[in-house]
Amino acid sequence: MTRTVLPAALFSALLIGACSAPPSSPRPTDQLPFMGSWNCGATTMTFTPESYLPANEASPIRIARFSTQNRVTTMTLADGAVIQVQWQSDNQMTFTSQTTGDSFDCARVAG
Repeated sequence: MTRTVLPAALFSALLIGACSAPPSSPRPTDQLPFMGSWNCGATTMTFTPESYLPANEASPIRIARFSTQNRVTTMTLADGAVIQVQWQSDNQMTFTSQTTGDSFDCARVAG
């Protein structure tokens, strides 16, 4: 049996690659399941690939970055706020603001 010895630099690169986090967004943002409008009780929120509208009467806030792992998507907004949505099903999700501490169970708005 022949053994192959990996150079230390190559071994380090392979080890770092194996321990890296999964890619940020596994699919285009317009295909994320929470895109659209959601009735969250206290407000109706709308998500697009570019922005988050916290209420119908509010101005949209640009989404600077998406990070998705499993059913949770974390969004960093242009104003520095961080929000998360956890997709439950086609019609249910949970919204959480890491900035304000707000948390809502939301239902998809038909249409």
